[in-house]
Amino acid sequence: MRKFGMLAFFTILFLGVSLGLSSNAQAASDADIEKALEIIDAANMEMDLIIETGVQDADALWAVYLEELDVMKNELETLDQEIARVETDLANATEASQQEGLNVALSALLQEKALLEERMEQRTAQFDQEVDAIITYVFDITLLMTQETIDEVAEYGVVAECFWKYVRFADRWAWIDPVRVVAT
Repeated sequence: MRKFGMLAFFTILFLGVSLGLSSNAQAASDADIEKALEIIDAANMEMDLIIETGVQDADALWAVYLEELDVMKNELETLDQEIARVETDLANATEASQQEGLNVALSALLQEKALLEERMEQRTAQFDQEVDAIITYVFDITLLMTQETIDEVAEYGVVAECFWKYVRFADRWAWIDPVRVVAT
């Protein structure tokens, strides 16, 4: 009976210690996972803010660009109408002095049109460069933040990875990479 009592005592002691250690180990692990998830959430919120700001900046540039382009297109249309009118007058002109004056006017209008078209191309190139710079900044900074977050949560035993998010910036789309948990 005494052996049975000792066996029961050690069995209960063993189970108690084992279960107690196990729950303490589990609690530490849960705390690490919770901390890692907080880090990921904070990083994703910061990246979302950076992305949202980049989208707003690109959209603002786009609105200004479209407004300016619309004005230039109207100017181009007016020039085309004037050029067509002068060409018609030139075709109907019979006097040499009148033809000479119309040729000078036509030459000036064609030169003005070429300059306007060049200005439109430059403005488009400037817009493309500005939006590309925003996308590059957002891509680079979020990629860096993603990598740092993945490395940081790995210290807590959580495996995370970047996932690609398709984001519209003005008139174009880009893949940006926040973080998500793969395994805990």
